[in-house]
Amino acid sequence: MAKRTHNGGRVLLAGNPNCGKSTLFNALTGGHAKTGNWHGVTVSMAERTARFSGGQMTVVDLPGIYTLLSPNMEEEIARGALEGKDYAAALVVADALTLPRSLKLFYEVKARAPRTLLVVTMGDLLRKRGGFLDAEKLSVRLGVPVLCVNAHSPRDIRRLRNFLTENLLSARSAAGEAAALAPQEALACIWSGGAYRERAAEKFLYHPFVAVPLFFVTLLAVFFLAFADKMPGVLLKELLEGWISEDIGGGLAAWAGRRGAAPAAVGFISAFFSGAGMLLSFLPQIAILYVALFFMEESGYMSALAFMTDGIFRRVGLTGRAAFSILMGFGCSAAAILTTRGLESKSVQKRAILILPYISCSAKMPVYLAVVSSFFVHKFFALALIYFGGIALAFGAAFFLKAARPAEEELVMEIAHLQFPSLRQIAKSLLFYCKQFIIKIATVVSAVLVVMWFLLSFDFSLHYVGEGGAGSIAEALCRWLKYLFYPMGITDWQVALSALTGLIAKESVAGMLSVFYGTDLSAAMSAASAVAFTVFIMACSPCVSAIAASARELGARAAVGYAFVQTGIAFLLAYAAYAFLSFGGIFAALLAAAALACVLAAAIRNKRAGKNREKIHRFRAGNAQRFHR
Repeated sequence: MAKRTHNGGRVLLAGNPNCGKSTLFNALTGGHAKTGNWHGVTVSMAERTARFSGGQMTVVDLPGIYTLLSPNMEEEIARGALEGKDYAAALVVADALTLPRSLKLFYEVKARAPRTLLVVTMGDLLRKRGGFLDAEKLSVRLGVPVLCVNAHSPRDIRRLRNFLTENLLSARSAAGEAAALAPQEALACIWSGGAYRERAAEKFLYHPFVAVPLFFVTLLAVFFLAFADKMPGVLLKELLEGWISEDIGGGLAAWAGRRGAAPAAVGFISAFFSGAGMLLSFLPQIAILYVALFFMEESGYMSALAFMTDGIFRRVGLTGRAAFSILMGFGCSAAAILTTRGLESKSVQKRAILILPYISCSAKMPVYLAVVSSFFVHKFFALALIYFGGIALAFGAAFFLKAARPAEEELVMEIAHLQFPSLRQIAKSLLFYCKQFIIKIATVVSAVLVVMWFLLSFDFSLHYVGEGGAGSIAEALCRWLKYLFYPMGITDWQVALSALTGLIAKESVAGMLSVFYGTDLSAAMSAASAVAFTVFIMACSPCVSAIAASARELGARAAVGYAFVQTGIAFLLAYAAYAFLSFGGIFAALLAAAALACVLAAAIRNKRAGKNREKIHRFRAGNAQRFHR
């Protein structure tokens, strides 16, 4: 007789930030929801099916919140889900170290959910502090099933699966109703937080003169390992590129030629593997960058950095939480834009979204390396300058936006527990993102390369025109595009076409440049033009996935409009960079004069606006009244 299975319906995961909720979600469902030891990682609902021996259930990961009663974006999302009627139970995840505060959210959830369970994490850290928790007595006092687990322990995850099977997939009722007690009463004599003592490592990292410099030193070390000559990133890149482009691609092209294949087919094989091999060869360097990001996230260092940089971010109209989004921007702009939901208000979120395109994502790295390899001897220093230049540009844009529309926001956040990250979790996250990169190259970017090869190899009569694209469909359609790049000293339409493909995926730019020029771009541009082109790639509109993420947050019309404006600004910055390198002092003097005029105009405008705000006269019922602001 077949074993009967049950469907547990939808189960909502709710809890405070940093409690391990998303880690449990990934462990139960096999998903890859973003995790991190800081506030704002989960900013929207993630939903996935979890399968058990006795059936299955749909698990929904809600944003990390402290209460359902505040008007913030994360609380609104969680409150809307919990007040709905389309789920069977709520699983509240609580941090054992801050259990009294977690119980406040537990009672709010219990008042709304048809059924509630409680899972307590961080029990190992509680015991290290000398604390304790009696889960059975807590279950009796709260009137709900309670389980203590370690979110990173496979054994505890199996216990959690059994716990959910017993309480949600079966007809068994584990706990009855109990009177709502105050957190202190519910935990009396059954919980102790132990004695917290700040460790030497925490004192060091939380020092205001350590956290920020250490972050930049870490980035420099990562860049050195990834980009410096004879370092692992460069050695692995060269090995992988030679294997894919020359051994596989060259071997297949030679084999096809010996078999009598048409020149178009041989040309396609050679061009495709040359572009794809060059892009895939960047995987080791991207992996090094991701390992550093994951380590900082999982260790809790990011929350300390956010707290220490709040003063810096406040000067440009943001708060320390923006550090999370900016760090995410080094990986993927689209993912970083989604994390801005964890910021304090819509105005701060909008400002963060507008500056994120200036943070160089991993997809821009292949373009930078293609340019740097052709024109710069010291690749490490050039790439470090590019990345830090993007950060400076982002802060400059934020400062300008603050001047245009000032806003004051308060930072309220919790410093995460500083701990050595789980190497298993880092490896799992790294494998997932490497797989995503390979899939993107094998699907989206490869499709772009195939379409571009066709447009470059045939004319409108579908006659093969050979390599180079002269007389092709692409040349006819995009010949006008090169005039936008003339002020950068670039006259080849092929470079302009390569830049256009970056709208779909920034990796495509490097792939197309490789198809046209191989590994040496000196035939396409001068050194000054290379700098201008790099500035353009750094500052232009992000790819369509990032624009789509912006549309979800700001609206489609605003997202598209901002993308056009950012691209226009990118052209102007690139023109300025080329003019400065080509004409030097004359251009610098003109630029300084223009900047001084703008500053004076802004000062005069602000002075007039201040006078207008000093007094406001209103008339009510014939009586003049003076109001001061």
